[in-house]
Amino acid sequence: MQMKEQVLIAGAGPVGMITGYYLAKHGVPVTVFDSLPETTTDHRASTVHPSTLEMLSELDMTDEMAAKGLISAVFQYRDRYDDRIVAEFDYGIISDETEFPYALQVEQHKVINIAREHAEKLSTFELKRPFEVVGLNQNENGVELSVQNPGGYIEIHNGRYLIACDGGRSIIRKNLNIDFPGFTWGERFVIATTKFDFGAPEAGNHRYRNYVAHPDQWCALIKVAGDDMKGLWRILLPASGKESDEYVKSIEWVQDKFSECLPYAPPYEIIHRNLYNVHQRVAETFHVGRTVLAGDSAHVNNPLGGMGMNGGIHDGLNIAEKLVRIWRKEGDDTLLAKYDRQRRTMAKKYVQAQSIQNKEILQENDMKARRQKLDALGAIADDENTCHEYLLKSSLIAMVREANSVQ
Repeated sequence: MQMKEQVLIAGAGPVGMITGYYLAKHGVPVTVFDSLPETTTDHRASTVHPSTLEMLSELDMTDEMAAKGLISAVFQYRDRYDDRIVAEFDYGIISDETEFPYALQVEQHKVINIAREHAEKLSTFELKRPFEVVGLNQNENGVELSVQNPGGYIEIHNGRYLIACDGGRSIIRKNLNIDFPGFTWGERFVIATTKFDFGAPEAGNHRYRNYVAHPDQWCALIKVAGDDMKGLWRILLPASGKESDEYVKSIEWVQDKFSECLPYAPPYEIIHRNLYNVHQRVAETFHVGRTVLAGDSAHVNNPLGGMGMNGGIHDGLNIAEKLVRIWRKEGDDTLLAKYDRQRRTMAKKYVQAQSIQNKEILQENDMKARRQKLDALGAIADDENTCHEYLLKSSLIAMVREANSVQ
């Protein structure tokens, strides 16, 4: 197998694009393949945590992202059942730990496009789309990737290493027979979007990120800038498994839930709605031979807390830094196993654990238990020391530091 001196990346989402940009910026030739003809603009991840902003600042991306997003200095937990604000967390408490004491609400497609625009200026970067990865072979020298081109023909591309950023249904993970243990939540999730301003005093005075607990119908309410920078509000809702997909996707169902959870001025103008199943899974390994998994191909979780995109970007930049060291002969392939030790452990300990805990707090229906959980959250917010520790974890700063300490 004649190997081309490059790294192959499957998937041009935020993880694949940022990872490819980092490698190319540091002199490593990269080819990124994606099955879609262009970046989708549907409503996906939107929260970029302080830990991720620190990493992306080194790639000169944060100023552009801030210009296209909203700075979220605080976030809230609310209890709709008792009509109260349970806890408000202010990132200013960790200003001693980071130069980014805030989250940035910026849509996933904007993050991808900023990284792409930077990367395409580099001679070491190539993006091929729509090119669908259909298979691979690898040996001790490199990886051979089978890709279907726009004409429907199979092309063979090869390189020294392959990074699989091809999503939760990863063809590469399946091709390598890597198990993906975990579970699928019993309910589906609905995201609906409106221009109505829930930040107004008469509409609840909501922050840019709000998690609203209720024993029967919890929700999350998030504001993003929108492509026109005029602001959009997204509501995330669970839908029971007893309701048909057709009914849950209907405007009637969405309006009923909006009116129930946010009864300020219904009916609302709904400009977008989406229904999807939600999984919690972590691959049994992130590394086989010269191929590594990153992002959703390695771990998937519910969206509460904004852990998915951030954790995936952390994966990508972790392995990219190691591949740069290998390329410069400052390390060898044992760094791939170190990547697995660092990132798979952290995916379980932080990304999975925190996203599950966030959901359990919001949906608890035992009245005594829910009061205890919500009061405990309020007590954390009210104590500066415990709040400091909580924010280091929820912003994933603690995860990054612990990962870097793993040898």
